[in-house]
Amino acid sequence: MRMKYIRLFSILLIFSNLSFSQEIEEVVDEKLLLQQAIDTEASSSNDAANRQEFIDDVDAQIIALTGDIQFLSQQLDLTNIYNRQLQELIDSQNTEIISINQQMVELDKTNKGILPTLEEMVKTLETVIDNDIPFLLTERISRVEVLKDILVQSNISTSEKFRRVFEAYQIENEYGRTIESYRDEIVVDSDTYNVEIFRLGRVGLYARTSDGKYTAMYSKKENKWIRKRGIDSELVIALKIARKELPPSLLKLPIERI
Repeated sequence: MRMKYIRLFSILLIFSNLSFSQEIEEVVDEKLLLQQAIDTEASSSNDAANRQEFIDDVDAQIIALTGDIQFLSQQLDLTNIYNRQLQELIDSQNTEIISINQQMVELDKTNKGILPTLEEMVKTLETVIDNDIPFLLTERISRVEVLKDILVQSNISTSEKFRRVFEAYQIENEYGRTIESYRDEIVVDSDTYNVEIFRLGRVGLYARTSDGKYTAMYSKKENKWIRKRGIDSELVIALKIARKELPPSLLKLPIERI
């Protein structure tokens, strides 16, 4: 009977151990599953964090690219505006060049007409001086020579050449309406005298030595100076009027009839 209880106890003990082992295994399995779940969750969280970081990086790149695109778009607009303004400037310059070329052609035609006329005017002026009474000859002949030189200068404009020729004509024209006195040397009968000359427009030229012992007038008929007596007192008054030492008054000087 005792042996029977012992066997029964042994059998119960074995079943009890088996049941406990199964419970232990179940606990172990639950912990393993829990750990696996935790690991899976952690892995999922890491993956999510990695995906979010990737998304953030992509967003940052998109924002940067959007900024670059906007900047490039602004630069393109500015470039287009600059190119348009530059083209307008080029078109304006081309128009100006065409206009200048046309003006140069017209000016060349004008020069071909004006320059020969100016040369003829200078020759005429030279002839006038040669046939005129001989006053201020050095100054007047020098003026003509300067004009001749100016006309052949390519670096002087046509307008400036015209101005200088016209100015010379004005000076010569003034001589016919004015009087003046100046010192010079004259030759009478092969003798040279240092005299004060009185010019009466273009109609009379008179000379007087400083001591008044010699007076003369220029004869266009004879084309030379001739001695003229009896005009000293009138010539003195005329010289003073020319020097503005006396007011203008009627002069009684002889005038040669041609």
